[in-house]
Amino acid sequence: MASSLSARQTFSLNRDWKFFTYSENNSTIVNLPHQWNSDALGGKLDYYRSTGNYLRYIDFKPEWRGKRIFLRFGGANLIADVLVNGRHAGRHEGGSGAFIFEISDLLNFNGRDLVWVIVSNANQTTVLPSAGNEISYGGLFREVSIIIEDDTHIALDHFASEGIYIHTRKVTNDIVEGEVEVRVTSNVAQSATLSLVIKAPEDKEQTSSQRIRTQNGTISAFIPFQIKSPQLWNGVEAPNLYDFQVRLNDGDPLTVQTGFRYYEVGKEGFMLNGRPYPIRGVVMHRDRALTGTAISESEVLEDIRFAVEMGANAIRVVGGSHHPAFYRICDNIGLMVINDLPLMGATTLNGKGFFNTESFRENGKQQLQEMIFQQYNHPSVVIWNLFSELEARGDSPVEYLRELHSLCKRLDPNRFTSGWSNQDGEINFVTDLVVWSHNLGWMEGNPEDIQVWQEQLHTVPEWSSMHSAVSYKCGGNIFHQSDVLQKPLATSSWHPERWQTHFHETYLEALSDDNHFWGLFVDGLFDYASVDAHRSAGGVCDMGVVSFNRQVRKDAFYLYKANWGNDDFIYIAERRWTSRISKTQTIKVYTNMPEVELTVNGEFLGTKESVNGIATWENVALKSGPNSIEASSGGFTDRIAIEILQKYNDEL
Repeated sequence: MASSLSARQTFSLNRDWKFFTYSENNSTIVNLPHQWNSDALGGKLDYYRSTGNYLRYIDFKPEWRGKRIFLRFGGANLIADVLVNGRHAGRHEGGSGAFIFEISDLLNFNGRDLVWVIVSNANQTTVLPSAGNEISYGGLFREVSIIIEDDTHIALDHFASEGIYIHTRKVTNDIVEGEVEVRVTSNVAQSATLSLVIKAPEDKEQTSSQRIRTQNGTISAFIPFQIKSPQLWNGVEAPNLYDFQVRLNDGDPLTVQTGFRYYEVGKEGFMLNGRPYPIRGVVMHRDRALTGTAISESEVLEDIRFAVEMGANAIRVVGGSHHPAFYRICDNIGLMVINDLPLMGATTLNGKGFFNTESFRENGKQQLQEMIFQQYNHPSVVIWNLFSELEARGDSPVEYLRELHSLCKRLDPNRFTSGWSNQDGEINFVTDLVVWSHNLGWMEGNPEDIQVWQEQLHTVPEWSSMHSAVSYKCGGNIFHQSDVLQKPLATSSWHPERWQTHFHETYLEALSDDNHFWGLFVDGLFDYASVDAHRSAGGVCDMGVVSFNRQVRKDAFYLYKANWGNDDFIYIAERRWTSRISKTQTIKVYTNMPEVELTVNGEFLGTKESVNGIATWENVALKSGPNSIEASSGGFTDRIAIEILQKYNDEL
């Protein structure tokens, strides 16, 4: 199906690609999005990291001669070479951003134009990321489309963006002032008219127009605008959005949606539109159990709903940009986004996250510009995260990070930069903000050590005055239950869920009321695929609070729902610990209700107040064999069954 935008036609090219790795004779027919690394999902260390080929014949119509014809790719990991009729159209290096090539001069218009895309996910030292513990899924993992344009058109090829940028010069509760930058491409010098219609959330409109002069190439035209008494984008409370419709000459309008907000970080933490807005964040990896990173819009929406249910108001996307639908949805429901440049540290001694070579540095700048320009108009995006747990192994990355920070501020002065840091040193003073990444109580130390770290941070002026947040992570497997609550070995295959729950309870209690931090980030929302033996078991890193297949919310998920969420509920924790030894147990309930009643085996055990979302009954006497536990409050009830093992009690 084609859609007309400005004088353009857009056709989906997602179906019926011939895919093969070694020989076309062994090809299969696939639809996009597609990835070929199901072999990695079982924890296979030597999963396929090489080349995949995508072939398709396309019927480019003779009446399209003289038009500008483009192929747009939503994403290919990691390097893609595009050939049309055997001629090279272009190469893209980077596995998260969109890219586009004009192919007008490569077509035969005979009904048998061949598009051949060669994709490689082989490990590279010239392309970000060169380290990290995520699976590098190979393939055309997002949509592909053909775009037909007139000779003079709103540019498509500026880092595969919309070609329209809403710049704000002033945003207050009383007024918004700015200008709309429209990039116009042509092969001739001629007069043209740009028309602008701004539609406010309450359907009020304002219009303006401007005469421009095109040239052989691309120009930027700027249309000023002013909005009095604006309806600001107020996060989850009121995510107000404006439509900017831009028309070139008498073509159909191209619509860009945006919102206006101002924010800062200071002594009162994160401030949105002049009011405190504490950030309750989650870290999201982009893959899923069956499809890897080749996900659909409906799957994106499902993932976001988990964050909303949990009560999060911010999401950090790990390893690069997400599906375009992710940003549209976050705009519309008011979730803030921290978007990653995939400059990540190594998780093993033989890994290296930063290569001080010109090719590596230039690729990082290219991917940064793609990220900024493709997400530029989304009000949900508030921070560009420039690095994640990046160690200095040999060459220091600090000077390069300064270059990236300066590039960010030049291209997008209204957003913050950040770094996700797990170390001390100069690296923490490059970006506007820093997020401390902790695993005390998991990889090393005990959960209570986070309080020691807090006290040390507060006593050092140069650290306590920093604009910082905290991110933390701990593994937990829903199939691993133990009568003994003790720290497991993180590098082992035994990750009891109860320890993960204890970890999060300790961190949440310690950090929630600390006004030194502008935000907290639970790392992560979902389990994700990884073959890093230090962080995963059986190919899955289980540090999420929701299982990889999205079927199970772990106990820690309900802890945050009780403290952050808005929906009333009751949840009896440790429900998967169904077989126990001791007849004396502690029963714990997560809820956002003020108090909870407990009944055990039909006997009412009284009412407890919930403190930090937890109501606890200690020294509850259970009988050998099955026991029924019921918690209730305000019309909500939850029930579980616990078996006390008779054979152990006979021996005691």
